[in-house]
Amino acid sequence: MINTAELKEVIALMNEGGIQKLHVEHDGTVIVLDKTLTEEATKVLTPSKNNEVELTPPLKNEEPSKAVCEVRSPMVGTFYSSPEQGASPFVSEGDRVRANDIVCIVEAMKLFNEVEAGIEGEIIEVLVKDGDIVEYDQPLFLIKQ
Repeated sequence: MINTAELKEVIALMNEGGIQKLHVEHDGTVIVLDKTLTEEATKVLTPSKNNEVELTPPLKNEEPSKAVCEVRSPMVGTFYSSPEQGASPFVSEGDRVRANDIVCIVEAMKLFNEVEAGIEGEIIEVLVKDGDIVEYDQPLFLIKQ
């Protein structure tokens, strides 16, 4: 069985190495970590009495073809929703975006980094406010494909 400290170490190595999917088997326990899955596509894995893994379907009954994806912060910094103070935001809830559309700016050490949507879809929620400090990999937007 993998203990919590070992699991945290595996997750940290996965994050540092930019690994999107990892399958680990150790002493009869199987762990699958997959960052590419959306919340709707995620299955809950629960071990049974004989260490087999059972799949539990997601709790939400939404259209499987309409995935919700997160746009995450590429770094620690300050979130800006518009190109300059007083200007209209790059995007708002309900806006349609293309993969290369700029959705915000994250400023770190006087470097202003434009963040692109990464996928085509509709902005369904802005998760942070203008001027908020954001962490690396923190979700900024939810986009429905």
